[in-house]
Formats: sequence, C-alpha cells, structure tokens
Amino acid sequence: HSERTQAVIEPKLSLQWFLKMDQLAKPALQSVMYDDIRLIPEKFKNTYRHWMENVRDWCISRQLWWGHRIPAYYLPDGKCIVAETREHAEEECKAIGADPTQLRQDEDVLDTWFSSWLWPISVFDGFEDTKNNDISYYYPTNDLVTAPEILFFWVARMIMAGYEYRGEKPFRNVYLTGIVRDKQGRKMSKSLGNSPDPLDLIAKYSADGVRAGMLFCSPAGNDLPFDESLCEQGRNFTNKLWNAYRLVQGWSIDNAPAGAAEETAMRWFGEKLKATVTQLNDLFDKYRISEALLCVYKLAWDDFCSWYLESVKPEFGKPVSQQVYEQTLGYFDEILRLLHPFMPFITEEIWQGLTSRNEGESIVVSRWPAAQSWDEGELSRFDYACTVVSEIRNFRNSKGLSPKITLPVTTEAQTLQPYLAMIEKLANASLHFSQNKPQGTHTVMAATAELWIEAESNTDKETEKKKIQEEITYLQGFKASVEKKLDNARFIENAKPEVVANERKKLADAVLKIEKLAEQMKELS
Repeated sequence: HSERTQAVIEPKLSLQWFLKMDQLAKPALQSVMYDDIRLIPEKFKNTYRHWMENVRDWCISRQLWWGHRIPAYYLPDGKCIVAETREHAEEECKAIGADPTQLRQDEDVLDTWFSSWLWPISVFDGFEDTKNNDISYYYPTNDLVTAPEILFFWVARMIMAGYEYRGEKPFRNVYLTGIVRDKQGRKMSKSLGNSPDPLDLIAKYSADGVRAGMLFCSPAGNDLPFDESLCEQGRNFTNKLWNAYRLVQGWSIDNAPAGAAEETAMRWFGEKLKATVTQLNDLFDKYRISEALLCVYKLAWDDFCSWYLESVKPEFGKPVSQQVYEQTLGYFDEILRLLHPFMPFITEEIWQGLTSRNEGESIVVSRWPAAQSWDEGELSRFDYACTVVSEIRNFRNSKGLSPKITLPVTTEAQTLQPYLAMIEKLANASLHFSQNKPQGTHTVMAATAELWIEAESNTDKETEKKKIQEEITYLQGFKASVEKKLDNARFIENAKPEVVANERKKLADAVLKIEKLAEQMKELS
C-alpha cells in the first residue's frame, strides 16, 4: 500500500481454501440433463450444462467476518488440523504429541454460498439427525422458486450438496422467475434509486392488487418491465370482486322458480367453471403461473361478473329466486378458491362473508375444486349467444339509441332458441325467428348469422356500404391466409386433426360471411 494514501499499489496474493468440483458436478449435471430435476423454463438447461461441464474449483474462503469460520487450526510449525470443533482439533493435537494451547484457528470464514448450499438439508436438521421425521418427509421437496441469476451460485450447488451428503436430489422442480426492471430495462437497485417502495405500493393499491398486478406480466424466466399501471390493474380487479360480493349480498330472496334466462346462465356457467378448473390445473402443471392467473381473471371478470351476474340479477327492487341465490354463492365460492393462491387476502375476506363459517375454518385449507368433464357444445352455443348480444349492443351504440328502447330483432338462426330469454334480457331486444328478412330492417352479422334489426337510422347508404366493404376486404384477407395454411402439405401432415378441422371451419365461416355481406351490398345498391 502507498505510505501516503494507503491506496493499493499491487494486489497481494494470499492462500485460499478451494473445493474440488469436477467429481461433485457430475451427478448434478446428469440429474438436470435427464430431467430428474426439471428447470422451468427449459431454456436454462443449456446454460446450466455449459457451466457445469466447465466448472472450476470453488474458492470457499472469505476475508470478511460474516458467516461460519473455517474449521482449520494451525500449529506453530505450520501443520494444519481440520476438525468439526475446536475440542476435536485439540484431541487430534494431543494424539500427535503437540501442545493444544498453541492451536490457532484460520481467520477466514466460509463463503456464504458454501453455507447456503446446505440449506435443504440443514433446515430440517438433516446433518445432526439424518433420519428425523421432517427430513424424511420434506426431502426431496417438490419445488424451488428462485431467480436465474443465482442458478449457479445457489441452485447448482444445492443439487451437488444433495447428492454428496444424502445421495439424492434436494428438489424435483426449479421454477426460475424473471427480474423486475424499470422502464429503461435497468435492474432495480438502491444506488440507482429506481425501485419503488413496496410498502408505498401496497398502501396505494393493496397487497393483493400489487401481487396480482405483478403476476399479470410475469412469464417464467422473462424479465418484467415494472409499470405502476400493473398494480392499478390489480387494484381494479380487487374492486371488481368486492363489488360483485356487495351485489350478491344485497339481493333479497323469494321462493319463486328461476326464470329461463337465469336457468340458461346457471347451466352455462357450471360448464364454464368445470372447463376452467381443468385448464387451470394444466397451466399449474406446466408452471405457467402468469397464464393461470389470466385464466381465472377472465373467469371472474368476464364470465362471472359481466355475463353470469348480468344474466341472473333481478330488476331493481325485485327479489332473486332461492335457487339462483344459492347457485351463485356456490359459483362465487369456487372462484374465490381458484383465485386464492394469487390474491390471498381479499379472497379470504369475501369467502368468510359469503356464508356462515365454523370457527377456524379458512379458505387456505378448503378443498380445491375437483376437475370434471364438461359440455363443450354448451360453451360454444352460449358464446354464440353472447356474440349476438354484443352485436345488438354495438348496433344500438352506433345508432345512438337509448338502452331503454326495446329493439325488435329477427333472425333465421334457430340455434338461438334456447337462449332467447337471455338474449332479450341482456340486449333489451324482442327476438323473433324467420327465414325472411322484414322490410326496412338493418342487417347485422353475428358470426355467420344475420340479425335483422328494426330501428330508425340517420346513417346514409354510402356510409353503410363503406363499412360493409371494409369488413369484406378484411374477411378476404383472412380467407386467403387460411387457404394458404390449408394448402401447405406440411401443415396438414404435422398438425393435429382437430387443428386442421378448426382451420377448415374458419374458412367455411369466412366464405359464408363474405357471401352474406355481398348480398347486403346488393340490397343497398
């Protein structure tokens, strides 16, 4: 060091303790390469393999006194004794005829990762009591959730320690999250001052809001550019759930039978819930956590709050039937259980308030909804009915018509007959079935069906023709892209039969819709 400034002039080499890694790395490499331990996402396997195949001996000594002191003891003549404790070192010293009072312990400490690599075993006292109940039950554990930047510092070393000291992997799956970064792509850090205070975010958006908001855009292994609007989206979702809860709790109840619209909605949502549980289980099995949240988010916000509750809720000031009320509580209960892993606080609060609970009963330990088969046809038909409702609403908005006006609507689509009451309730329409278009009506396409709506319009023919032509042009482009795919022999050979069938249905629907739009153009000419 400089005598005047104490600045380092030349680094001084010092003796360090190393751990030989080549043999330790082999079982840890094989276990990941053969998927005995799975890295999720799999893109990290190649990175892991490259590091493990080129592993270097590990320097495990540190000069900062923070951690476990290295259990090495020296005699004045330089002889080194490595022992578990000082008492053991003194016994060994006596055995060789040396003075134990002369022992000096190494001043270095172990690298913190060297302590951490023992965590899966030491946390269950697996070194002191190798067969205790906890270590026998929890080792190996199922999942480790961590960040990819410590894949080698910690994950690989825990795997090596597991095989070395217990002859078995420490865990079965490693889920590697992304890194939260700022809008400029920089990692959050105190020195840059670009990290928001999580407590401030929680105070503003709630713990569930922040948690869900961050998970909306957190696919495994991909970095997340932080935006406060994500937390706002999460808070809006909590508000939506709470308002749905208040709506249901505010209903008065009578013993009248459920109406046709309510029966339709209850039947459909039961099938939708079954399908979602299966889809959610599949996403969890694949560790697609962000997609799993979006799946149940859509179920709660779009399907339950927007379609189901709108279909079953009574007119203002009127009661709802006991059957509808109890079924709605049952559906809400299952949705809350599906949401609980993502939003633990509000789901517990609402779940406790839905109905009376026993002391100590909690959603945390409630049963996960069971997977069941469902009627895909029911889901498709209801989606079709929803498309009809949406198109009637869009027509009403485009013409500036009051939502209080009941619109007479005629269609040739007899498949909508079972959904008549639901469509009329949600679209405020009077639906009739006929093969002939009534005079003076406006034509609206709902999928491949024509809806003929009776209403006054201030829109001139040229504007309507322009709108229809734009839709025809779009459909022709779509039709061409599907035809190109179906003309590809490689696609036909390799794609699943149901995928090919779906593409052919898209083509047939596009052709039919273009034909019907062309007929509308002729009528306006």
